[in-house]
Amino acid sequence: MKDAEWIAQLGRCGLIEQSYIPNPEVMQLRLLTGRLRSYKQRQTQIKNKIHNLLQRTNIKLTSYLSIIFSKTGQSLLMLFINGELIDYDNVTACIHKHVKASPKNLMEAMNGKLSLEDRFLLDQSLERISILSKTHE
Repeated sequence: MKDAEWIAQLGRCGLIEQSYIPNPEVMQLRLLTGRLRSYKQRQTQIKNKIHNLLQRTNIKLTSYLSIIFSKTGQSLLMLFINGELIDYDNVTACIHKHVKASPKNLMEAMNGKLSLEDRFLLDQSLERISILSKTHE
């Protein structure tokens, strides 16, 4: 007996279950959750690249901020992107109320050097994170 004949005989006897085909709603949910997962993965990749860029340029914000993509962290990164002076007043203006680090500590952590290319990459990366965040809200 050949395989096809054997499978046909099993089917006639009702020994083979039908394959599961999800309804359209389930298929749409799978598509959307897969897309959301890919957005989150891409966002994580970009954040890792930003962390690497900051480490390479000797900017140690993660020593004082647990999440550098918070409001405070992004405000401080914008100081670099805009080429602003990293002084006590500018840093203090960026700190939000829940941050425990002092402006002096943050200024020490921001003692690195960013080239124009690094500033461009940082700006583009933060913009992409913002776009991806809006995509999966």
